[in-house]
Amino acid sequence: MLVWSLVAAATAGIGIATFATPHVVEYVETVVIKGRPKDIYDAIRYQRRLMEWSAWPPETGSACRVEGEDGAIGARTVFIDKHGKRFGHQEVTALTDSATVSFVLESKGPPHKPELHFHLSPMSDDTTLVIAHFRNDIAPPFNLVQRLFGIVRWTREMHRKDLDGLKRFVEKGETYLGNTAVAA
Repeated sequence: MLVWSLVAAATAGIGIATFATPHVVEYVETVVIKGRPKDIYDAIRYQRRLMEWSAWPPETGSACRVEGEDGAIGARTVFIDKHGKRFGHQEVTALTDSATVSFVLESKGPPHKPELHFHLSPMSDDTTLVIAHFRNDIAPPFNLVQRLFGIVRWTREMHRKDLDGLKRFVEKGETYLGNTAVAA
């Protein structure tokens, strides 16, 4: 009887924690880049360029290929695992010339709806503020699981690495390989 009481209490606790844990993850990261908004915009919207500075392929051990017209709405970067199987993609969903690039991301796994928006704001003739706005709506119980296992924190750190990679790419022409940026 005691075992069943403990199981019932644990189940209730997990259920309450799952529904008490926010299902929306949202944050903003920024970086100031010495570069014109148009150059930064092109480095983001053209998926082949984006994969040169993004931390995601080397950090996750995945390969990528572009589907559709690169740099246009609907272009997709397809993610391929080390076994050659497609496991997701990011798609360009909105473009505002030299100002905004938006993506939706889809992958195998728990139901979620991640979106990433880059907003570019000129600070001077050759300096641009880049704002990365990430939002993900994660279905229960995966909202709790992703927080407990540090996936939310890891994803935010990856976005910080991406902004650093974008800065180095635009300012110095460096690409991201593993944990080291090397001259292109």
